[in-house]
Amino acid sequence: MMVPADPAQRETTPYRPVRPTAPDTIISVVFAFAVAFLFRAYVIEPFVIPTGSMAPTLLGAHFRATSAISGADWAIDRRLADRDRNPIIRDPYTADELDAAGLRLRSGDRILVLKRTPFTPAIKRYEVAVFRNPTNPSENLIKRIIGLPGEQIALVDGDVFVKPSDGRRQGDIHAWESADWQIARKPERQQRAVWQPVFDAAHTPIGSTLESWPWLTVGSWSKAGTTLVKPEPGEASLEWDNSKWEIRDRLAYDDIDIRRPARVGSGGTRGGLPPNYPVSDVSISFGFEPSDENSSVAVELSARGRVFRAELDSQRVRLRWRGEDEGTWTPLAEEPMRRPMPVGLASKIEFWHADQALWLFVDDRLAAHAAYDWSIRERLEHSIRGSTLEQLEPLPRGMSMFSPSEQYSKPTVRITIDGPPASIHRLRVDRDLYYHPYQFGYRRDADIPPMGTHPISTVSLNRGQYFALGDNSAASKDGRTWGKPDPRVARAFPNTAAPGVVPEQLMLGRAFLVYFPSINRDGPVPVPDLGRIRVIH
Repeated sequence: MMVPADPAQRETTPYRPVRPTAPDTIISVVFAFAVAFLFRAYVIEPFVIPTGSMAPTLLGAHFRATSAISGADWAIDRRLADRDRNPIIRDPYTADELDAAGLRLRSGDRILVLKRTPFTPAIKRYEVAVFRNPTNPSENLIKRIIGLPGEQIALVDGDVFVKPSDGRRQGDIHAWESADWQIARKPERQQRAVWQPVFDAAHTPIGSTLESWPWLTVGSWSKAGTTLVKPEPGEASLEWDNSKWEIRDRLAYDDIDIRRPARVGSGGTRGGLPPNYPVSDVSISFGFEPSDENSSVAVELSARGRVFRAELDSQRVRLRWRGEDEGTWTPLAEEPMRRPMPVGLASKIEFWHADQALWLFVDDRLAAHAAYDWSIRERLEHSIRGSTLEQLEPLPRGMSMFSPSEQYSKPTVRITIDGPPASIHRLRVDRDLYYHPYQFGYRRDADIPPMGTHPISTVSLNRGQYFALGDNSAASKDGRTWGKPDPRVARAFPNTAAPGVVPEQLMLGRAFLVYFPSINRDGPVPVPDLGRIRVIH
């Protein structure tokens, strides 16, 4: 029998680490590079945003300005460098002229893209994608996906309508008369990401009076800094003043023409850009501070011949609507108040009207939701009062009658507080994306309106085709205006290449993260603007 040796008597050998040899090191380095290249080729790839067509969601090369008047900080298109030596820009909240001399050009956002593979989820509507330009495949583009394979797409009053493709060829002037068209609503996450500021009390100049704000007051109001106070019991209202400031799709990023008048007023064509359109998809948000539990607040939006109303008190929240000329309200939704609004503290109220739906949030929680389903005919005949779809369909001299901006209804907002004294904090108005129907500049053909903006140019997508648009609709060259694909693309993908569409073979993947924003070079040491790292929605 074998007896184990006494551990104390075992001979111990000191541990000597094995040093890697030169071949081992080379193999490790090669393997690491191979994994990195495979990961970049098939999983995630970085890109740099080239242009401002997705501004302000994603920024290409740009300037960044700060206003000492309002405290606003905003990006400006790189075309500012093509202007005079001492260009003038405008404060986006006050329209005051500012000297842009000395601003330094910054690079575009650097993003990460989840590559398209058989194992990655299909790209969904309203997600942001990177793809090769169908008209110049050596160039990469980034846009928001609007239309999916097997759909027809119409851009109506700034919104997206869809229906299953019925095989009709483009050119049917009656294509929008079908009752099958439905609006394509954005999910809450995407909707939050694309709101664009119109008014923000936090950016009103120090010492400004309430009379200088774009609000008409009814009842007793006073101003304390950026807070509005209703000091007396009873009812008092604030109503948006369109004569001072219209709710339009103006974008400070594009406002670089010194000849362009202040943003207040009509939306005529200026500075080489399409006109500004009235936008009825609006978000109103503020902090409501009651002094007593018997206070109530109501928010109204008048748009498209309707009045949409959200009501909140200590017990319930309600959503209602009526015609502008009607006196009877129709209930849309009613829910119990989950938690009474605390006395002496501000509760955050958000009322959205977007994509033919109403959203009411209290302290970032959805309190009530309702939707209404208008066809294209109903939408147009409510937005352009006094006109029928049949009257708008013709193309006099080849020009679309959906193009003029001043025919669309202008929205107004009203906030009413009833009961004991109360205060409003952080009052803000935002507007939704608005996809332009303007027949100007980047037209594909002289007598054909941009894709999706008229019945005869309705987008029809077959299998393997996508329709993509930029968030900066006024300055985006996208599926509306691309025209015929590059001959190389047409030969390589004859079944999916077509005017205005993105063949799936050119799709690179979904953009999901801004991992390295532009570098701030205004100080003595260049500093990356890490505060702008963000998820892309």
